Amino acid sequence: MNLGAPSKNTSEDLRGLQSVPRGFLRLVIARLLQSKEMSGTDIMDVLENRSQGKWRPSPGSIYPMLATMRHEGLIEAVGAGGRISTYRLSGKGQERFREVFRHKNQMDDRTRLHRLLWLQLLDPNDRAYFHMNAVSIAAEALASDMSELTQFQRRKLAARIGKAIEKLEQLADTMENGVKSSDGSENSSD
Repeated sequence: MNLGAPSKNTSEDLRGLQSVPRGFLRLVIARLLQSKEMSGTDIMDVLENRSQGKWRPSPGSIYPMLATMRHEGLIEAVGAGGRISTYRLSGKGQERFREVFRHKNQMDDRTRLHRLLWLQLLDPNDRAYFHMNAVSIAAEALASDMSELTQFQRRKLAARIGKAIEKLEQLADTMENGVKSSDGSENSSD
């Protein structure tokens, strides 16, 4: 990848970058097959839909992964209508991925690392906009997931959202009224 002079074809410059961390697709497939039987095409469609069209794994990623997972006994074919096979998570797969998801905090740390490394490449203004975009995306995602949550889960989440709103209001107030430095003096951000 050429990081020298800007290219007229930005997509060419970004070709070498992975959109999804290695190994993540396996976990995504397992999670999807945990809830219902799906074909490879179904999996690609769901991922494209859930990523709002930003990511559609290629058949060259999905089908070899399904074959590997089937060979390892993690998934099983439950039907084939013509050339289309439908899969579900096997008992072994259920057990294996239940254990993986028990360690979701470690997964969160790993995915956060990719974001942190990316942010180091941005200047402070771009980082600020990146963070605000992430807040917006998170709000939209929470709104779309709300129907899948129990009343108890929604109440618990509402409390966390309330705390986040308080922090954001404090931050907005600090930004509007000047930034306090570490010695307590107020500096204007202009």
